[in-house]
Amino acid sequence: MTPQPHNRLHLCLARAGFALALVVSLGAQAGAATAKPERLALVGPMVGAVTMQSARIWAQLPVGGSAQAALPARLWIEYQALDAENRANGHLQKTEVQTPAADAHGAAAWLIGGLKPGTHYQYRVHWRKGATRAHSAPLRFRTEELWPYRKDPPPLRILASSCAYTNDADADRPGKPYGQSTAIFQSMAARKPDVNLWMGDNIYYREVDFDDESAMARRYDQWRALPDLQALLQTGRHIATWDDHDYGPNDSNASYTYKDQSLKLFQRYWANPSYGLPGLPGVFTRYSASDVDFFMLDDRWYRDSDKLVDTDRQMLGQGQLRWLKNALMASTATWKIIVSGSQVLNLGNRYEGWHQFPQESHAFLAWLEQQKLPGVLLLSGDRHFSTLLKLERPGTYPLYELTCSPSTANAYQNPTQDLQGNTRIVAESVVTQNNFCELEVTGARGQRSLNLSIRDAAGALRWSQRLQEGDLR
Repeated sequence: MTPQPHNRLHLCLARAGFALALVVSLGAQAGAATAKPERLALVGPMVGAVTMQSARIWAQLPVGGSAQAALPARLWIEYQALDAENRANGHLQKTEVQTPAADAHGAAAWLIGGLKPGTHYQYRVHWRKGATRAHSAPLRFRTEELWPYRKDPPPLRILASSCAYTNDADADRPGKPYGQSTAIFQSMAARKPDVNLWMGDNIYYREVDFDDESAMARRYDQWRALPDLQALLQTGRHIATWDDHDYGPNDSNASYTYKDQSLKLFQRYWANPSYGLPGLPGVFTRYSASDVDFFMLDDRWYRDSDKLVDTDRQMLGQGQLRWLKNALMASTATWKIIVSGSQVLNLGNRYEGWHQFPQESHAFLAWLEQQKLPGVLLLSGDRHFSTLLKLERPGTYPLYELTCSPSTANAYQNPTQDLQGNTRIVAESVVTQNNFCELEVTGARGQRSLNLSIRDAAGALRWSQRLQEGDLR
C-alpha cells in the first residue's frame, strides 16, 4: 500500500505507446489516461524473453464489437534473419498457427526456437478472421550474443517502471481522476530500451474485478489495447512481476480467493521465461541479458498480511527464498538485480514492504552479507515516488535499492515520513513526479559500469549516479 492524496488507495495501471501501423482510429487520445481507447487491428506484438537461440512473442487480436470480430481468428508469425546490412539472410520461416480459444480474448504467444545467437530477425504477425487476412508492420528482435569467454559483454539499456493507472469512469471512485498523462510511455519508447522491467501494479484491478475472471481479463485488454502503449510494447524485451493491484485487491495476500485466476491471466498476457517452479506456483523467475541477471520476485502468492501478529510471518516463503538463494549462488553475471514489487531497505516506509517481515528479511540480508556475492543490487516499485536507498554493510560493499514509481498513477508529492532522519535515502535522489528509471550497462569486461538514472514523463534527466563494477565487490 502507498500513501495517496486522493482516497488513500494505492492504485496503478498504464496506458501508453505510439499507434501501430494498423491502428483503426476512433479519435485521438491526449492528456490523462482514459477508459475508451482507440480500436487497434492488432495489439502489440510484444517480445518477451529472448535467449541466444529462442524468442517468445505475444500478440492479441481484439475481440468483440461486430459479427466479423466475433469470428474465430488464426494467427501466426513469419520471420527471417537479417545480415549486418539489414538485408534478408535466410529462408522466410513460419511458426505454428494459433487459434485462441474464446476465453483467451484473442491473445496468442509463440516460442520460436532454432535461432542463431547475436542475430537480428525481422518478423510480422499474420492473422486471418473470416474473409479478412492482414499482417502487422515489419518489426525486429535480436537474439543474445554468444559473448562469454570470447569478447566483452554487449552494452545494455534497461528501463524499469511501476504504478501505472488508467482512468475508468465506470469503475473508478468519485472525485478527481487518479490517472495521469500517458505520454511517459512515448518517452520510454524513445529511449530504445533493450529490456523493459514491469515491477508490479502494471494494471489496476478495481472492486468490480476482484471476483470475476472475465472482468479481470478485460482490465488487461483495456490497457494492452491503448494506442499509446504500442510503440513501447514493440521495443526491446518485456519481463514482468506483479504487486497487489495486478494480483488482486489492495494489500492482498496469500488468502486471495482468485489467485489461481490471477496467475492464469498473468501467464496469458506476459511472455516471461517461466512462472514459479514445478510444485511451487507464482510469477517468480530469472532472466539473463548480456552480463545482467534479473531475479523477479513474487511478493504476493505466499505473503502473509503485513498486520498479522506472528513473528514468523512471511512475504516470499521458504520455497521461493531457497530458490532465490540458489539462483544467486549459481549466477556468474556481473550485475545480479533482484526485482521486487515491495520495497526492501526503506525502514521509514510505514506502508507495505519487506521490512514489515523482519524475521524473513533480516535473515536474508544477513545471508547476503555473509555470502559476499558481488554485483547484487535491488529494484522495487510501489511507492509513488522514486529514490535510491543505500545500506552500509561493514566488511563488504553497500547494498543499493533503486525504487521506481509511478509511471501514470498520481505521484506522492510529500513523502515526509520516509525522508525525515532516513540515513538510507541517498541525497537528492528523491523524485516526486511521474517518472521511470533507466539502467545503462557499458564498458569492457572486468571494468563494467552501471549508470542509474531517473527520468520524468518527458524523458528529461532528474537524477543519476554511476556505479563501477568494483563498487559492488
